[in-house]
Amino acid sequence: MRALAVTSLTRAPMAPDVPTMDEAGVPGFEFNVWNGMVAPAGTAKEIITRLQSKIVKALAVPQLKARLAALGIETVGSTPEEFGALLDKDIVKWRQVVKASGMTVD
Repeated sequence: MRALAVTSLTRAPMAPDVPTMDEAGVPGFEFNVWNGMVAPAGTAKEIITRLQSKIVKALAVPQLKARLAALGIETVGSTPEEFGALLDKDIVKWRQVVKASGMTVD
């Protein structure tokens, strides 16, 4: 089996010789999987700030960072605002994909 392309806009550190979809001839194609932490609406800003700080600190632990990297996981540790912007961007993107495809929910 041979990998044809990665779906991120940049080459994957685990497979630096595998081109991106863009490089393989599908310009602008991007599909990334991400994980994030969310809290219930109305959670106090102080609690969100404290949780985010602890998560970023944990993601910086060399052993955890190395273990995740070995699994192909890039750690980011973004701010709540950055994560919210990512969610908003993905909602717009995938709403357009669903609409263009004609998919419906039964």
